[in-house]
Amino acid sequence: MNKMAFRIILIMLTLLSGPVNAAGGLPANKINKLAFQTGGLFIYANNWANPNSCSRNSAVVLLQSDPNYDKAYALILAAYMSGKMLSGYSDGCTEFDAQTYNTIRGHKYLTVE
Repeated sequence: MNKMAFRIILIMLTLLSGPVNAAGGLPANKINKLAFQTGGLFIYANNWANPNSCSRNSAVVLLQSDPNYDKAYALILAAYMSGKMLSGYSDGCTEFDAQTYNTIRGHKYLTVE
């Protein structure tokens, strides 16, 4: 394969791959406040990690569209009421009022400590 064909294939693969999210863990943090907003539950705490480089890290969002939303909500509420720490995993940002927040998965890695 000549160099020009290789470059074209490489460019096409890059363009077809779409945007890349960093994704990563959200280390344990004590919840300060919970709030329902359009589309999900906002979980406020000091110093949430920002693995996806969203514009805000004062809260993470459990999206209402998450397949385990009800179970995750119950676990998060229990953590908040008992003063325990919550940790999880984020693989994207969601927008609310022209700001973006890390999302938190309602399954796998969602832990109360």
